[in-house]
Order: sequence, then structure tokens, then C-alpha cells
Amino acid sequence: MPQFFHKFGRNDVYINTIKAYPEVKFTIYSGSVFYNNAPVTSGSLTSSVNLLNSGGISLYELNVDRSEAGTDPLADGDPLGRAFGPNNVENNNLIRPWVSKDGTRMAFRTTSKGGFSATNAGEIIYSSYPLSASITPNFYSSTTPRSTAATFSKTSGTGIAVSGQAAVTRILALKNTINYYNYINPHFAYSNSDRDFDSIDLGLVSIPSIFYGSSIKKGTIDLKFYYAGELLGRAQDTAKNGVLYETTGAREGSPVGIVLYNEGMLILTGAYAMDNDASAREDYKGNNTVDYPRWVYFAQPCTGNEGADLADGITKSSYLAEMSGTTTVQSVTMFASLPKGQLNHSNNPSYVQFDTGSHVQTGSAAYLQDRKRVIKNIVSSSYNDPTASFEKTTYISKIGIYDENENLIAVAKPATPVKKTAERDFTFKLKLDI
Repeated sequence: MPQFFHKFGRNDVYINTIKAYPEVKFTIYSGSVFYNNAPVTSGSLTSSVNLLNSGGISLYELNVDRSEAGTDPLADGDPLGRAFGPNNVENNNLIRPWVSKDGTRMAFRTTSKGGFSATNAGEIIYSSYPLSASITPNFYSSTTPRSTAATFSKTSGTGIAVSGQAAVTRILALKNTINYYNYINPHFAYSNSDRDFDSIDLGLVSIPSIFYGSSIKKGTIDLKFYYAGELLGRAQDTAKNGVLYETTGAREGSPVGIVLYNEGMLILTGAYAMDNDASAREDYKGNNTVDYPRWVYFAQPCTGNEGADLADGITKSSYLAEMSGTTTVQSVTMFASLPKGQLNHSNNPSYVQFDTGSHVQTGSAAYLQDRKRVIKNIVSSSYNDPTASFEKTTYISKIGIYDENENLIAVAKPATPVKKTAERDFTFKLKLDI
């Protein structure tokens, strides 16, 4: 433990905010999404450790390489073959979040109302890991209802029961957000004289914020639509105002959609055929009905080609979405000064001269240490026998950072110990992300 502390001066500590723009790339092919071109990696216990078949990121890195335990039909005499651990909790070798049903009525979001009601007080309610995030495409045809009203039925007597729950689609839930950005460009309008999002074909691609941070960097969206390896169209936000224009393709310069940068949403409205070749058609909607490639189908999971290929499940369409995220990292920079004439003592046992004589005396009434121990002279000499003139010397091998309550919060280590003499002063620049 150090005997005293050096306090940072008012100009020795700086807090900076670093804004970074990490690149993000999604490759969508044959119903699978690949994040930043990372291949599927086999684990020691499972065939895949990283959910890359859906382009997902594990939020807590739990169960990514952990296989579920096999069951023994006679394990613990349970007819269902379940193994139980302490407190009679089922053990399947997987890490699982759980809560105990009590008066707080706390449960998981995935727990249904009926399942919660069927659980007795004190019983365990489970959820599952891994929890992951991945992009989500949604296609809305012109006839797809954007909302569903609740339906009611009359029960015996005068009672009324809800027979159908009300629902609102994701695109309708974004209506106010889309209209909010109308001051940027007239294309940001849920409904105008040219089109209405409630009655047109459109594609919505949702990107979770874990991929891009606080927002997507303006002007970095780059979408590419391929068919059989050939680039059919490319869309970019060339004006950096959130409107996607086709920069490569049959209708270069035409708007094909909008981007909600803060919300991570791509709304594609280009419904024209990108290739009129009769052979360039696929089942983009997954209903065994083929159609020409269109921007509204971007990132939608296709099931195959027209004709014989459709039965084989072979796909030719692929998509590439590139962008840059926006993340901020705060870092604190500290300048630790070692002035001349200071910090030239050490608590290291090798700091004092070692000899065979006793430097500690003990008795029934006292414990005494020699206060005049000789500091070891480590100054090198040009000769073997004569020693060089004594000079206080220490080696700085660690720098501890303490909070106001003298709690050690960080330790900095130089690559090699730094020699410190009374005539030398140093300033160490320390940087810590917070």
C-alpha cells in the first residue's frame, strides 16, 4: 500500500468523447443473413456458435456453444426423463433466465397470459438463451390490412368478451415518425397526393440499434439487388436527406424508398419491375407465385425460381446492405507526473541492502526494526571492486489510479520498468475508456 498519494492537478485530467462510425454489412441470400461477411463457425459442442444463419448477434453470449443435455428415460425415476437439480428445478444443462411466480406478477415478455395463470404460486417460470438481435424484413402488399380492430362477442347474460385482439402493423406504428421528418423532404409523408402507405406495396427492413449504435450515419446507406450474380439495381442516399435514389439500374435517379436514420428503418416503395426478362422471376412472397425483382422485395426471404427450380428450393436473388453506424465512446486522459526529487523510495524488499545480520529484535515487550537500514546501491561502476557513488534509484513498474476514497480502480503498467532517479522527472499519459 503506498504511503502517500499524488493528487491530479486541474490540468491533468481530460474527458473526451470519441465519435466512431463502424461499418456494417448484411448479405442476404437464400433466406439467410450474414453479418459483416462472418462465416458460420462450428463450436466444440454445437454446430454453430454465432447465430449467423439469421445474421444475429447474441446479446449476452450465453448458450452459444452449449448443447442441451440428453435425457435418460429413467433419470431420477421421472417418467418424462427429466433430470432435476437443487430445489427440484429441472436441469437441462442450459443457462436459462427464470423468475418465481409471486405476488408481484413478474414474468417474461414471452410468457402468455394463459401460461402465467396456469402456473402455481412459487413455481418457476423460464425463458431461454441465447437472446439475439437480427434484421427483420416485412412485406406489405396493397391489400394487406395495416391494422386489425378488436372483436367482441356476447356471453351468457349481459357479459361481453373479447374474441379477437386489436393489432397494429409495424409500418402503421411508424406513421407519426415518418410524418415528423416531412420538413426534410416531401417524400417523408405517410400519405400524400402521389401515394398512401396504407394502399401500396412496400417493404420494411428493421435494423436493431445494437448493430449501428445511436443512429445510422447519414448518406451511408448502400443497397444492392442481385439476380443470378448480376447487379440489377443499386440505391443510395446521395443527398444525405434520407431519400433513397436508384443510382444503378433501369430507372436511375428515381426514388425507391426512405430511411429513418435514428430509428434504423428502411422503407422501400419502388414497386416497378427491375428486369422484364420472363426467366428472371422468383417466389418473393413465399406463396408459390413468382414475380419480377422489385425494390419492395429487397431483403425478403425468397423460396425459389419459377418452374422446376421452385420445387428444388433454389434461389437466385441476393441482397447486400451496407451502412455506417454512429457510436460515442467517452475516455478520460490522465497525466501522472513524477517530479524531480520525489518518488525515489520503494517498499520493495530489494530496495534495501541485504546482509546476514539481524535487523529485527523481538522480546516479550517489544518488536523493534532497524531504522537505519542501508539502501542498496545499484549504480553501475566501471570497475569490479570499487563501487560507484550512491544515487537513489527506483524503477516504476506500475501506476495505480485511486478514487477519492483511496480505492484502487485501475493499474497502468509500462512495457518495461522505467528507471527513476532524483534528477529525473517523468509524465505518464494514461487513457481509460469509461
